[in-house]
Amino acid sequence: MGGSVNRIREALAAGRPSFGAWSTLPGSLTAEMMGRAGFDWVIIDAQHGGLTTGDLLPMIQALQLGGTPAVVRVPWTDAATIMRVLDFGATGVIVPMVNTAEEARLAASAMRYPPEGIRSFGPTRGGYATPSQANEDVVLLVMIETAEALERVDEIAATPGVDGLFLGPVDLGLSLGQPLDWTGSDSVVAEATDKVVAAAARAGRFVGTVSFGPDNARDLVKRGIRFLTVGADMGYIRAGVTQDHTLIESLRDVR
Repeated sequence: MGGSVNRIREALAAGRPSFGAWSTLPGSLTAEMMGRAGFDWVIIDAQHGGLTTGDLLPMIQALQLGGTPAVVRVPWTDAATIMRVLDFGATGVIVPMVNTAEEARLAASAMRYPPEGIRSFGPTRGGYATPSQANEDVVLLVMIETAEALERVDEIAATPGVDGLFLGPVDLGLSLGQPLDWTGSDSVVAEATDKVVAAAARAGRFVGTVSFGPDNARDLVKRGIRFLTVGADMGYIRAGVTQDHTLIESLRDVR
């Protein structure tokens, strides 16, 4: 790869947020379409998406064919999986349900080659010119999505090797005793968001999260979010189907 290709770091260095979407459907065709859509990055969801480990390599390749870096949300804090998706060519990794600094340290150690970490050298797809270049460029976000993680957010954010915090608003809301919310309007979650952003700022990190519509996205950027998802492949398909279904219903009475 020669030099840095990580648009997340480029945006942070320029003082601006970066924006992306979720790729949840298995297969390279959909991933290539998402890669050509113009996002700064696309997250391949290996936690809740309908894909398997075997889908990851062709999907990462397809995103890159479309000109977009891949970030992979792995299923859990598992060092072997983190190392493997990096070998496949991911420029970033999101690790869910990180509740302690120790779990954050495990994820961070898997992201980078010695002496900074324990990542084993064996990139499947070429990779960076040197191990140190890879260490500097890859990005780790650990998810803050439980009451326990929120309580320990300062120590998690301060963990060496953690680049950013990714707030999971739905799970965090449930963990804080709030009803299921897909609107981003829960005041308790908004207060928690501000707490996470403040903790990240103290540690010199950035914060990412999910948005639920244009107004929510604008509010999150104003609150200091610097890595924001604005949609998903499934949502785009659902919106298109709904639009055409509405058209069909309007045509039924045409004579």
